[in-house]
Amino acid sequence: MATSRDRCTVSAMLLIVMLPVVIGIVGAPIRYSASFAIALTVAQLLVIGGAAYGLAGPAWRSGDKNRQRIVVVAMLLILPLTLLTLMPGYGPPFAANLAMNHTRYVILFVSATFMSAAFLMLKDVLADAGERLFAPLGQAAGLLGTLVQLVWTAILIGWMVTLAHKPATYLPVYGTLTENSSDVLLFFGGLLTYVATGCYALAFAHAGWLGPIKAKLVAAIATIAVLGLAARGLGFPDLGEDWYMVPGDIVGIPAIPWLMPYLLGVAALFRAARD
Repeated sequence: MATSRDRCTVSAMLLIVMLPVVIGIVGAPIRYSASFAIALTVAQLLVIGGAAYGLAGPAWRSGDKNRQRIVVVAMLLILPLTLLTLMPGYGPPFAANLAMNHTRYVILFVSATFMSAAFLMLKDVLADAGERLFAPLGQAAGLLGTLVQLVWTAILIGWMVTLAHKPATYLPVYGTLTENSSDVLLFFGGLLTYVATGCYALAFAHAGWLGPIKAKLVAAIATIAVLGLAARGLGFPDLGEDWYMVPGDIVGIPAIPWLMPYLLGVAALFRAARD
């Protein structure tokens, strides 16, 4: 018979496997029929929700307030990427229509809100586990990063509305200014999120939630991502057909900085389930 630890391991692995699945379904610009798109979204949500419940359920039913807080924070870390399941086949912005991009930025705004709440609460939960060195740094960088992302998405939502209802006095320069300012915001939002992720990964190691090698690997990847952004520069380049071949472009895609926080959320859920 499968032990509780085995079931937790299977649930955690399923959540990890769903990460590239979600990114692949969202990132590939395919025009699904409405019914098939809904079915894809529901299927992904059921798998992610079921796997998350497999870890969160026992921890929540235990009645232990500390474990329940870990569950809440972990779910907040997982939610931003989970919400991407609402955009099957959207692909990059240049491959989507105006209505789809408007929906995209609304979803990203909501996702950034959840990520902000996760970064806010995570420091206190880690403090209860005895970690008070890296978690405050992670919280500061994370809150600043998500605040910048919220401003960025708000600007893009407004821009989509403007494009959909251009007034007679619409000036083309407005689009240029909006694009340039949003690029700068996206750069710093992503950079700060990577810094927060690296700090929180090290904090996870100090708290015993993540092995030191895994934590250092996450921190190293976050550092490489920061260097990639710095090498790319403030402006987000025009994405061509081979955009996925340029690392500096990939790490700057809005949802990509949330990949590792998602994995930290899985690690936190696994920890809560095993306590």
